[in-house]
Amino acid sequence: MNSVDVCFLELITQLTVFLIVTHCLFVCLFVCFERAHLRLCLERLKALIPLGPDCTRHTTLGLLTKAKAHIKKLEDADRKSQNQLQSLEREQRHLQLQLELLRGGGGGAQSNPGEGERMRMNSVGSTLCSDRSDSDQEEIEVDVESTEFSHGELDSVSTASTSDLDDHSSLQSTASDEGYSSCSVKLAFSS
Repeated sequence: MNSVDVCFLELITQLTVFLIVTHCLFVCLFVCFERAHLRLCLERLKALIPLGPDCTRHTTLGLLTKAKAHIKKLEDADRKSQNQLQSLEREQRHLQLQLELLRGGGGGAQSNPGEGERMRMNSVGSTLCSDRSDSDQEEIEVDVESTEFSHGELDSVSTASTSDLDDHSSLQSTASDEGYSSCSVKLAFSS
């Protein structure tokens, strides 16, 4: 081998050693930065999670476990608030429908409450309109409150029209709140 080949081999060897050392240095720096980033993320997590007054030092596993439990608690609270919001929206739609029916906007079949009808409150506070009692009619108001209505049964009750019922009976109001149902039916019997 001539001297040029030896110098070239030494240069390649030195360059290889330099690249290996540089790579190791970058790996070490990356690991240090990753650890610093992880430490920063854990500090931010400590600020977001209620830890309790007795804990001064937290392990990473303990902190992550508490974070998981806190996230589950927040998701449950969000789910409950969504259910409550949906329930309130259903109640609002129901009350809007009742208001429209009381104003006479229910298809023109209803008349104003002052014309041959009187206002009455049922046991759940809903306003009802009923025909004036004649001397030969006896009115019976039945309030049905049950937790055993399924959604299909409730749908069939709420879509029932007066033609489905007897001529002297009418469905006054229906309401539902997640398994709790209320229905008021007015029956009038002729003597």
